[in-house]
Amino acid sequence: MRAEFSPAISSLWLFGAGLLLWGCSAAEDARRAVPPSTPADAAAVPAASSPKQAYFGDLHIHSRWSFDAYASQVRVGPEDAYRYARGGAIEHVSGRDIQMQGPPLDFMALTEHGTYMGVSASLDDPEHPVARIQLVRDLQDPDPEVSGPALGSFLVSLSTGVALPELVTDEIVTPTWQRIVELADRHDRPGEFTSFVAYEYTSMPDGQNLHRNVIFRGSRVPARPFTSVDSQNPEDLWAWMEGVRGVGDDVLAIPHNQNGSNGLMYETTDASGKPIDRLYAEVRLRNEPVSEVMQIKGQSETHPSLSPEDEWANFEVFDRILGRPQDASRPEGSYARQALSRGLALEERTGVNPYQFGMIAASDGHNASSPVEEDNYTGKIGVLDGTPEARLDGIVQLASMDTLDAPNNMPLLWGAAGLAGVWARANTRADIFDALRARETFATSGPRIRVRLYGGWDFDESDLAGDLAQVGERRGVPMGGELAAPAGRREAPRLLARALQDPREAPLERLQVVKGWLDAQGETHEAVYDIGCASGGVPDAETARCPTRSLPPDLADCSYDASRGAPQLSAFWEDPDFDPGERAYYYVRVLQIPTCRWSSWDALRLGVPPPEGVPAWIQERAVSSPIWYAQR
Repeated sequence: MRAEFSPAISSLWLFGAGLLLWGCSAAEDARRAVPPSTPADAAAVPAASSPKQAYFGDLHIHSRWSFDAYASQVRVGPEDAYRYARGGAIEHVSGRDIQMQGPPLDFMALTEHGTYMGVSASLDDPEHPVARIQLVRDLQDPDPEVSGPALGSFLVSLSTGVALPELVTDEIVTPTWQRIVELADRHDRPGEFTSFVAYEYTSMPDGQNLHRNVIFRGSRVPARPFTSVDSQNPEDLWAWMEGVRGVGDDVLAIPHNQNGSNGLMYETTDASGKPIDRLYAEVRLRNEPVSEVMQIKGQSETHPSLSPEDEWANFEVFDRILGRPQDASRPEGSYARQALSRGLALEERTGVNPYQFGMIAASDGHNASSPVEEDNYTGKIGVLDGTPEARLDGIVQLASMDTLDAPNNMPLLWGAAGLAGVWARANTRADIFDALRARETFATSGPRIRVRLYGGWDFDESDLAGDLAQVGERRGVPMGGELAAPAGRREAPRLLARALQDPREAPLERLQVVKGWLDAQGETHEAVYDIGCASGGVPDAETARCPTRSLPPDLADCSYDASRGAPQLSAFWEDPDFDPGERAYYYVRVLQIPTCRWSSWDALRLGVPPPEGVPAWIQERAVSSPIWYAQR
């Protein structure tokens, strides 16, 4: 079902009008914004010539300042989110403190919902104007029979785009946004920990998910965010971003939960139903260089129905319309791999690929936390799934709301994921942001697996024995890059790939290349090749599969046989099915040996059998951003 939007921004005159309208207001906003922070210790920031390092973070975290979290009895705020990300313990709705078992994050973004920003952030102040609004008083009621319908009113507003006018005034929104900017600046420690100014654009027409996280490079930002009550059409968001970028800091938007968009996220038409044209492609490519493909509410890499030959596609699938979880979400147009393939066809027609994006992951945790560890999963959002009993029994505190007729096992279908990985020269806002824009990023389902990928023309097997990054940077392009064939060259691109195990997690089972291509007839195809095997074996020439597979974990205690995995997998690979006249992309995926899913860990602690209806074990993974090939 297509969402009804205002006319698309893809027409040149309207796009230009958007820039003109924002030319003055964005400039005024930039003058009013909080000044950018100054590095506390410039010497702590590596020089520009330093080798790139892998940094891990979460660009999608909510606290009680998001209205849905507050309605679910979350009472920890932004300061707690920063404390958790830095490795500290914070309070949890279950009554116990929660803390990451692994090391602190390198970077994070607090992405409170832009829509109705300031409402739940102001509820502690009885003198604040928001406290006099009955709907708001209902929202903070501990009785779900009261708070549920109040949250329902917010969700109806999100679904229709019709604002609750008393809740979107400057008096409510602007002070909270300024506090978010100030907090991000105060917690930013160049060279040690990066915190971005950010928010979530929460467009959900008819319940269909078109959410984006909006991330700023610095803190010269508008006085208030552009939200779904300004427009539910992401094309209008991009026009706003173009204007802001012209007078302030760079900004990008990251789509998420494409799996719940009912096919709207990666269409071949614009919002008005017209075929995507070159201008639309250029604007989208500039504003959305990366996509979030793994998180708690399911993965958006691919779907079994779209990738029937991919034996590992059925991983943490949550294919429900996000705002109508009782309804299935249409896979077509909802998954990244298909979008990457569609982008090849769109580039063939328009000259620009709007879906030339990199891959990242995030948690979307609403407890001011990033609950990505399977054996330390603490739920997504407050009382909805805050205890093992609630998660396994499928208690949905808000299911009585007419506007959210959720399936009673919804928390059980969610997964403990994920984290964003970037390759950057330093842990600073500028370096991490620039890596995002360059698409030198990778997505993990939670473990801190390090993945590298380089493409070039003259690599060979011996390059694996040297410094992979040095060879790859000097003679090729990294993930996120483009390879154009030299004139007259017909040989296939050559890839160098490497994956390193998270030392706290299970070892690796296999390293794979995922290829998509556009044939001469305009049809898209995909294939998955095993290129590295933990057993030391060689992938079969016919099936392109490793000779052995790992055994599942022992569900009696969640132990596994680590000897079946490898701490590192490296491979040199040349496409055996290459056609120089076809557009193509390549990315790598690495799989751990099987381990217990969080639901089996919960069951083990409660002394009950693993729940039915979900896998007892999973294969954690990481995927790189693609490298694109085209003949020039």
